[in-house]
Amino acid sequence: MNIFEALEWTQWKNLSLELKTQVMNQVLKYFVSPLKKISNVIYQQFELDGVKCGTFECSIDGERFVLVPGNQAAILGWQSGIQGISRHLWDQTPLHENETYRKIQKNYELKTTEDWDIFINESTTPLRKKSIAPMLVQKSAQPVGTTYIGDVNMITGEFSGSLEDFMPIKETFFSYFKQPQTFEESLSVTVPQEIFEEDKFYALLVEAEEKYGVYTHEICHLRRLQEKTEEELFDLLTEDQWEYAVSGATRKLFRWGNDLIEDDSYYGKQAAQKIQQPNMFGLYCPNNLSYWELTDSMYLKTEKAEKVGHPLFDHLPLASYYRSRKILAPYELMSPYDFRFRKAIIIQNS
Repeated sequence: MNIFEALEWTQWKNLSLELKTQVMNQVLKYFVSPLKKISNVIYQQFELDGVKCGTFECSIDGERFVLVPGNQAAILGWQSGIQGISRHLWDQTPLHENETYRKIQKNYELKTTEDWDIFINESTTPLRKKSIAPMLVQKSAQPVGTTYIGDVNMITGEFSGSLEDFMPIKETFFSYFKQPQTFEESLSVTVPQEIFEEDKFYALLVEAEEKYGVYTHEICHLRRLQEKTEEELFDLLTEDQWEYAVSGATRKLFRWGNDLIEDDSYYGKQAAQKIQQPNMFGLYCPNNLSYWELTDSMYLKTEKAEKVGHPLFDHLPLASYYRSRKILAPYELMSPYDFRFRKAIIIQNS
């Protein structure tokens, strides 16, 4: 069995940890540039909605990547409408309406099962079979136009990473944090979720880890992103690769199942937890409507939108096979507030 056969999903899941480790070592040796620093390689077990996968995580130049096994016969896309989704999740009146909802309501009516079937099928990619190569995929999507340089600890203010890149922006970065002058101010102090200086730097709060991820920034469009990713010896995921990495090629509209009510009830909290946790390959996937995720084409995944208080409508952009109605122009400038992308290394015969 060669490395490509071993990395096929049907073979990979049955390999011993010893053989998997040997294969991972070969992947890192032969497919990752020797110019890149590899560190913190660990084996992890992931599970989501009954789908399990044991695979490896590693850091490449400080950013986390996950080994995603390949699949020569992955079924992607969707044509099953609301199949498997309970009526009470779609037959509802939204809590409020926005312009997007009103426009779609006008076009599709969204009253009957047939209306919803048509809307969902036209909001997702066509059903198809594709051969997907194994790949190392960035664990979390990265803001567009950015290059990661390190982290700032929220508690200590210490920076770890490339000091050469951080020092020119250090003073500006810390100017965003106002020290409380009174006890009352200290009780209500908040920190920004994102900090952005166009063409200079971008910082994103990782609250669970009490740190900011810090990036340099350059103004970017899709063509420049494609060029820059190639210059850095990475690939941009195709739409097929993105859908496979997010869905695991499971025949479900949502990677976590069909629990769509997120509220303070026990089941609502359980649903929210599943939506936020890594998927079956260990990737952090979009869990809200705060950005579009890019592929290497004009097609966008997920959505930047306001929720209207309708379970299915609000969650549909998080579906594994969703395709945004927004089409990206090749030279459209993109903000890191609105767009993210996911780097990869495709493991295939050259």
